[in-house]
Amino acid sequence: MIGVGFHDCNESKDALRINHVARRISWLRRLPRGVRSQYGESIERMSIEEFELGKKWLSETFYLIRCENDSLPNIKWVLDLAKAAVLRHGVRGLVIDPYNELDHQRPANQTETEYVSQMLTIIKRFAQHHSCHVWFVAHPRQLHHWDGGPPNMYDISGSAHFINKCDNGIVIHRNRNPDAGPVDQVQVCVRKVRNKVIGTTGDAFLSYDRITGVYTDVDETSGK
Repeated sequence: MIGVGFHDCNESKDALRINHVARRISWLRRLPRGVRSQYGESIERMSIEEFELGKKWLSETFYLIRCENDSLPNIKWVLDLAKAAVLRHGVRGLVIDPYNELDHQRPANQTETEYVSQMLTIIKRFAQHHSCHVWFVAHPRQLHHWDGGPPNMYDISGSAHFINKCDNGIVIHRNRNPDAGPVDQVQVCVRKVRNKVIGTTGDAFLSYDRITGVYTDVDETSGK
């Protein structure tokens, strides 16, 4: 998974409210009841009170934009609803996930490179005008000679403009080769940081617990 980010001009110190654009229901809801009861049965479950508090926090923190009809939403549809969420709920962060589920129809005389450049310009202007961070999640194209390592920003399907125009570029890569290390190891690769005040490029390694959904730091030297 590859993420590109666009900053607003005035970064708020308040906690960000994330407006998550997605067309998918939580994978947990799609599991049969029997599977859900067995999954993580050795883990201590939260109480009903904790569950209700968690639901309340999610409801107050995240606002979900969903396209209920059969047609795919385009970027204008997404940003129009995101603008309403900014004005109505004070949203300061927008996640568009995933890029390939948007409608990308373009004029016959416009190339894909030109289309992507124009689309990213519109998103960047939205972020600056509404003081709202925007995260754009994209997936790499099919890699014919993939060696198992993390992809780079130029591997995003569509155009190199993704790395040229974004303020931050992050690659999330999960190891799938047992010979290369633990299969639960996740590599976070920060490939671009435009504003050096907020950070630098580099890699971090995390361990992902599939049962709890928690990431923990990994000692790079020991791999634990």
